[in-house]
Amino acid sequence: KARGASGFSQKIEVECQSLDEALIAAEAGADVVMLDNFTPDKLKKDAKIFKEKYPHVTVEASGGITIETMSGYFSEHVDVISQGKLTQGYGCVDFSLKIVH
Repeated sequence: KARGASGFSQKIEVECQSLDEALIAAEAGADVVMLDNFTPDKLKKDAKIFKEKYPHVTVEASGGITIETMSGYFSEHVDVISQGKLTQGYGCVDFSLKIVH
């Protein structure tokens, strides 16, 4: 359904909590599977199994990865490593503009 709604030029990415979810997503036509909140060891094991079946699908690691722990997620079977802190780790600035007449 997503492919039909988005057109041929859009990539379809599915956030997955398990290898089974990633396999289902790839079977359904996902271009990218995000393996979210995996431990480094589980990620490497599951990404290898996944890539053996779907080598053309991009594997993204995400969830709880910091600059200090990132090296533990490096694997030949992981194409992208995301760090959510880039968008979630900063406080907001609250400001307003008041116009006095």
